[in-house]
Amino acid sequence: MATTAMEYAETPAKEKLEFRIFGATSFAATKDAWTLDATNGEGFAPDVEQLMTWVAGHIALVDNEIAYGIFSPDSEVAVGICELAITKPSVRGKWVKMIRLRLRPTVEGLLFKNDPDGLLIAVSAYVSAVLGVYHVKNEHKAVIIKVYGRTQEQMRFLTLLSAALKKGGNATFESKIEGRWLVLNWGKT
Repeated sequence: MATTAMEYAETPAKEKLEFRIFGATSFAATKDAWTLDATNGEGFAPDVEQLMTWVAGHIALVDNEIAYGIFSPDSEVAVGICELAITKPSVRGKWVKMIRLRLRPTVEGLLFKNDPDGLLIAVSAYVSAVLGVYHVKNEHKAVIIKVYGRTQEQMRFLTLLSAALKKGGNATFESKIEGRWLVLNWGKT
């Protein structure tokens, strides 16, 4: 599959989100929109600026790190930004790590207000990111996916996801929680 592979995650509201790398147009549109959000009080401007600097330097794979975006269909503005690390082969195999998923400041604002639409967008973005990382794993011939649970809410989600994967009886990979990481392993353990 090409590096620009898309994966769709369907929300309960039937909206699909796309996991894809940034192009010049989508990065510029995302940077402008997120900066405007921060200027309007929906986020912390220095954090947005720092994130956009990182993304600008990681539109392509640099030092084993790359930025991917989560987009609504036909939109060039990302609702989420994924920070991925692709490791070099090791004894346990090559890994793809989803270090962080950052949500657009307006979506974060909806979450803080306990708005159901914000929750739907956030869950859909997270599911789209995890599914997208699976395709990145295949593109880079990795055998392990690691997804970091930064917050307690993310850890609860990852724990539930791991349990659901185990209950599904998928014999092609092992799912487990290691510290704050959900680990999906297609290699021998």
